[in-house]
Amino acid sequence: MADSPWQALQGIGLSQSEGAAEEIAARVQRLILAQELTDGSRLPSERDLATLLSTSRATVSQAIRILVVKGLVESRRGSGAYVRMRPEVNLATSIDLMLDVEPGSVDALAELRLGLESTGIIKAIERATSDELAEAERALRRLDQSAGDAASWMSADTYFHATLIGASHNAYLASMFDGVHTALINYEYRAWIDKGTVPSWLEAGQIAALTAIHEPILRAVQKRDVDGALYAVRHHHEVMMQHLRASR
Repeated sequence: MADSPWQALQGIGLSQSEGAAEEIAARVQRLILAQELTDGSRLPSERDLATLLSTSRATVSQAIRILVVKGLVESRRGSGAYVRMRPEVNLATSIDLMLDVEPGSVDALAELRLGLESTGIIKAIERATSDELAEAERALRRLDQSAGDAASWMSADTYFHATLIGASHNAYLASMFDGVHTALINYEYRAWIDKGTVPSWLEAGQIAALTAIHEPILRAVQKRDVDGALYAVRHHHEVMMQHLRASR
């Protein structure tokens, strides 16, 4: 890691407080937004980062979880964590602040997500290319292969939805959806961020059921079935609401 952007983190004088993970995540976020870390670049291992920062691996692990739920870092099972540069990060950050001020507004935010996804899916049915549908199929398989790894599943889930909404060929809609989705993921996974505790609905034995609520969305898009797609999106929304309520 010599002469790399990661050297900028060395000797930052981390406090050994509960806020150390947030401090690491904030500094890595600044490196990403300043484009000192390029899109798709692989992060050092947690062990290497812990050595570089003279901190514990548990602290680094929590920092990576923060970056994963923010959508700035993508976890790939068996491969590691990678930078994911997205222009809608600021939108997700702003929504996070709104949720902190008004936690009760999460239902309204989930309702907005449903509206954006419904619109995006209808447009994807109209406009998706065969290549985009093939990529969505790969995204679905990646979901199924992420059982037992919360970070990988979260990244795969976000990628699946982003791939389908991206097929709407409306960059503003896709960006808004991604920002709202990321903010909800951040809210939904707070216990995992703080403690590394996997929610019961995300345990390895539940992955098949979770994959099952995603597959009908893709199949309906492939068939150009608007009614079926909207039904599948609504069902996914209802399950997501159960998870959000369990997070409170």
